[in-house]
Amino acid sequence: MHIDPRPNPNIVPEARPISWLDPVAAQIDLSAYSLGDRAFADIMTSRRSVRTIRPAPIEQVAFVVRETMRTYFVGLDTKHGRKLKTVLSAGALHPVKALITKGSGRPLYYDDDQDSFLSLGIRDERSWLSFQDECREVLPHVDGCLVALIADNRDISRLYSNHQSLLWRDAGAVIQGMAFVAEAVGLAMCPMGILGGDAISALLDPTDDFLAVGIVAIGLSDTFQNAS
Repeated sequence: MHIDPRPNPNIVPEARPISWLDPVAAQIDLSAYSLGDRAFADIMTSRRSVRTIRPAPIEQVAFVVRETMRTYFVGLDTKHGRKLKTVLSAGALHPVKALITKGSGRPLYYDDDQDSFLSLGIRDERSWLSFQDECREVLPHVDGCLVALIADNRDISRLYSNHQSLLWRDAGAVIQGMAFVAEAVGLAMCPMGILGGDAISALLDPTDDFLAVGIVAIGLSDTFQNAS
């Protein structure tokens, strides 16, 4: 079995921006939300995956995404391109990015470099509708927001020769972290059993630089829920 215990020491991450279509700054007020003061042990043992979800305020869902994926430290010089977050990541590269979607409208992208949200244009409407249809087929009783996770391969593939396994590990860390934050703020959450490749086709020019690594549904728990 091939392993990569260390990244290539001769390569520095480039941390290139993503070429979205028509990105527009979105004003999302998160001031009404906080993580609260619940004990972490209580959050861990109370967490459930809920498959019947009602809409929550987009600001509350954005709070969950930001608290999971925000950057607390950005490396400089020899640490260029590396970040410190609450979730772990191979080489501190944090290639997993989050898009918040609700219906067929423009998605919100959380820019962890600028700690801001961007409203994105849709390049391929057919792929975007296909993405929505696939999600509804998997979880027909979810009416909350969907969070699509996309991995940026560009730096991690240069530093690690077996980078694919690290992408999946990083995606799992983000999903687990998001589950804890959603529980902390009283929201229901369910990871879907699909990856959401049509979201990439809808939002980016044809490329192998990005990989769909999962979808999470987040919203308010229904009274009668199927949880696991």
